[in-house]
Amino acid sequence: MDFDEPLPLIRPPKQIPSSSEEASADNSAIYYAYGYGIIAVSWMIFLVSANSFFRIWQFVIEPLRSCGYESLYFQLATVFSTADNYVLSMWSIYVVVWWWAIVSWCGLKLFRHSKGGVEAV
Repeated sequence: MDFDEPLPLIRPPKQIPSSSEEASADNSAIYYAYGYGIIAVSWMIFLVSANSFFRIWQFVIEPLRSCGYESLYFQLATVFSTADNYVLSMWSIYVVVWWWAIVSWCGLKLFRHSKGGVEAV
């Protein structure tokens, strides 16, 4: 190896054939669509969760009660409160599972690093 050659780890990347360039263009379109899908799903989760936590739906359907559509108001209130219960219970399950995982992991680490018990004095 001569002194004016670059180190082997700092080589320029190899040229990709044109067929691979077309395949990578197709993949980038797929990744582009997946990115928008992930953003849309995360925003939907955020909106539904914020609606459930703060009960925004009560302010939206409240005019139905004063306009004489009380049966529709009570039907929608039942549907939204049921959905709130499911959303809040799903978040609670998520949090409890993470706490269980952290506590279990700590217990396993303590068990692994223990010296085998207490010695009699």
